[in-house]
Amino acid sequence: MEKSVVKRETRDETLIRLASQARARGVQLFRVVTSGEVFATSISRPGELHRVTHLSCDCEGFIRHQRCMHYAKLMDDLGWLPQVAGDEPATMPCLACRDAGSIWREGQWGADTCFVCRGIGHVDVVVDRPTNVVPFREVDSPRPAA
Repeated sequence: MEKSVVKRETRDETLIRLASQARARGVQLFRVVTSGEVFATSISRPGELHRVTHLSCDCEGFIRHQRCMHYAKLMDDLGWLPQVAGDEPATMPCLACRDAGSIWREGQWGADTCFVCRGIGHVDVVVDRPTNVVPFREVDSPRPAA
C-alpha cells in the first residue's frame, strides 16, 4: 500500500509551534564537521537520526506534510523562524553606553557610536538562545541508526 502525500501550505505559526515542541521534547541537532550535514534525533524512534537541511528533512512527517519538528528546530536554531505579529522582541537599555547610544573613549575629542547597540540606546532581550553561540554540537560522523 502506497503512502499518500498531503500537500499543505506551512504557516509561520505552525513552524513556531513545532519548534517549541522540539525544544520541549528534547530534539537535538548534530552537524558533521567534515561535510556540514545536519542530523536531528528522532523522538519516535530512539537511536535514529534524520538528515535535515534548510529545505527538507528525511523523516516521515516531513515527507507526508512538508513540515516536522526537526526542520522547525533547525530553522529556530539558525534564527530563520519568522516573527509572528505581536511577537515583538523585548528590549532593555544598553549596558555598554547606559542608554545614551554613544561611548566616550579616553583620548578622543568626541563620542563614538556604541558598538553594542549601534547608537540606538537599547538592545533586544534574548531569553532562550544567544545569537553568538553555534547552535549545533559538532561530531566527526553521525551515529548509525540502531
